[in-house]
Amino acid sequence: DLLAKINEAKKYVVNMGEKFSITGFAEEADADRIKHKFDDLKNVEVTVRPASSDKRLKTPTKLKNNWFTRPFSTFVGMYGVPSYNDIDPTPFFAITYSILFGIMFGDVGQGLVLVLLGLWLAKKKKSNLGEIGIRIGMFSMLFGFIYGSFFGNETLLLPLYKLFGLSSKPVDVMNGNFTTTLLILAVLIGAALILTSIAINIITHWKKRDYAEMVFSHNGIAGFILYLYVAVALLLKFLYSVNIFNTPMLIVFIGIPVLMIIFKQPIARKLTGMNPFPGKFGGFLMDTVFDLYDIALSYLTNTISFLRVGGFVLSHAGMMLVVYTLMETTGNFVGSALVFLIGNLIVIFLEGLVVGIQVLRLEYYEMFSRYYEGDGIAFKVFE
Repeated sequence: DLLAKINEAKKYVVNMGEKFSITGFAEEADADRIKHKFDDLKNVEVTVRPASSDKRLKTPTKLKNNWFTRPFSTFVGMYGVPSYNDIDPTPFFAITYSILFGIMFGDVGQGLVLVLLGLWLAKKKKSNLGEIGIRIGMFSMLFGFIYGSFFGNETLLLPLYKLFGLSSKPVDVMNGNFTTTLLILAVLIGAALILTSIAINIITHWKKRDYAEMVFSHNGIAGFILYLYVAVALLLKFLYSVNIFNTPMLIVFIGIPVLMIIFKQPIARKLTGMNPFPGKFGGFLMDTVFDLYDIALSYLTNTISFLRVGGFVLSHAGMMLVVYTLMETTGNFVGSALVFLIGNLIVIFLEGLVVGIQVLRLEYYEMFSRYYEGDGIAFKVFE
């Protein structure tokens, strides 16, 4: 075993005549302790330097998260590891994933089942998925209280709200008049999350000192201003019939940001001392047209994609309505109890799985694609 470890370590060693040099990374808190381990070796010199001091090496990343966010690093790692100087997306991912899952799968009873199942998997199987199940189950219960749903029963919790001075539950999903409001709220949630993702991307490139990407990208300041203006203008137009699509506003909040996005690459080349237009200008204009079309399409599709959040709220309520309708057709207690049990198990497994996948898709495609590259390497301890 010792020989195997020595052979593994050889790839990190450089031979320079009678001297050998080995370079590695350590956590800052452990650096001095590791250095002092070699104090008794006279012919060994240990130098501690900043992690980014050698530009030839790519600094590995070790994620440090709290008890709530730590299990979600499994999902983040499936996309990639953040670079050393990048923002760790795990906290944002954990919070948004839990909230979106809770909204789409809001039920007190079924959420409790997810919590208990998660506890069993976490304790017996030491499973990260179990830990995640505990957290998303808690949010499912939270939104279940808001919806007034307990294993699909929409009336059982009504007396509880009177204790808090409420005449009825805060959100009645089964009310047909609420459907339009629900879908609008889903789009607004999506717009807010997209804007937050762009803001994270701005901060990330500011830390990297990549100012061209930070300012001129469609996921930078230019894109943030453009998207925010269009979102607010459409909201005011749709809800309050207030029109802010006038010429001065269009020039400032659409025209200027679009020009910034168009000339991002030439400006970036100029800042690095390169020719802003290495090819023909006509080719640049043609590429720009396609790029702008792609950007506009991504804004539109990413936003509309969040309609699925509202859709699954309605879908969950609809599936449980079917379960209770089937219970009524059995005509006896045993049959109703059996339908209730099997129906809830099917909904928990089938819809819970689908909602989990759909939220993961929203995280990866609608948010990660705007601020996260995941091209780092994980820090691993060599023992």
